[in-house]
This record gives sequence, structure tokens and C-alpha cells, in this order.
Amino acid sequence: MKSKILISFFVLFLSSELFSHEGGHSRYSNEQIIEIAMSAAPSNVSNNATIISHDGTLLRDGDNGWVCMPGTPPNENVNPMCVDPAWQKWLQEYMKGSLGMSYEYDPNQATFGMSYMLVGDVPVDNNVPFNTDSSNGVWVAEGPHLMLLLPQELLKDLPTDPYAGGPYVMWEGSEFVHVMVPLEVTEPLD
Repeated sequence: MKSKILISFFVLFLSSELFSHEGGHSRYSNEQIIEIAMSAAPSNVSNNATIISHDGTLLRDGDNGWVCMPGTPPNENVNPMCVDPAWQKWLQEYMKGSLGMSYEYDPNQATFGMSYMLVGDVPVDNNVPFNTDSSNGVWVAEGPHLMLLLPQELLKDLPTDPYAGGPYVMWEGSEFVHVMVPLEVTEPLD
């Protein structure tokens, strides 16, 4: 039952309508997609995680509460991630917002959550969720990193500059505020 609920929510935000671009994962076998998804986290997490494809298809059921997924088209698997239950809830609401749907997420009620992105991520605006205009904001393409959810009040003394070195707050003041923990030096984008 839990897997069906989880899969249905990922289908919502990883639907083919959202990612109706050419390319996608069609050139990858299920085994390759599983390997890509598992590369997001250490093996002690990803070995027993549920693995889903970009369209929400269950590729492997897991038993540790984690969900790993490959990068989403058209990114060609450059941003796989593994998320714990707190991040699964966050992602569900974030993806609703990215689709212009109504969402409910209170960062003041956040429980501790952890997400692994050991392959790195695509460029995003550090200041404003859902911003697609790269001429505005502070854009960052993080290499290998962790992401942490904490109640918003615990984040007030952390830096927000992704290039200052060390952990920093992304999307401060928004419902989707979280802590980025780079695992290598973050270089400014050109």
C-alpha cells in the first residue's frame, strides 16, 4: 500500500506531460536507470531503497524508507537523488508548485530530512524556487551534495551565499527553504 501511494505521488510530478521532451530515458535499460538512481547515495542507503524511473514506474521495491530516482529528462540523468520520507513529502509539494498547482508545505513544521545528490545537480536559482530566468537571481550548479530539512527557525544564522564555502541556506524565506551541504568546492557559474 505504501509503495502504491508513493509511486502515485511521483507519477504526479514526474509525469510524461511534465517531461514531454525528446530523449528522456528511452535509450537506457531498466538496469542502467537503477544504477544511475543508486549513484545518488552511498550504497548503504541506495542498496535497499525503492527505485523509480523518471515517469514514476516502480523499478525496484525497497525496504528502508528511501526512494532513489534518476535525473529527469531532458537532463540526461545528471541529477539523480535519493530522498528520505521527509524529503518525499517536500518533493510532492514542491512539484505541485512547479506545475502551478496548489501546495501545502510549512517549513516551520519541517521534520529533519536528508537527501543525497552525490552526482550533483543542474543550475538553479539559490534565491527563488521555480525561477527559470537565469538572468535574475543567484544561480548555482552544485556538485556532490547533501540537502537537509530542518524547521525554518533553526536556519536563521546560516549563510545564504552558495559561494562562501560550507553549508548554506537555499530559498530562504520560502516554503521550500532547506540547507545545502556541498561536498566539494562550489565554483561560480560563468
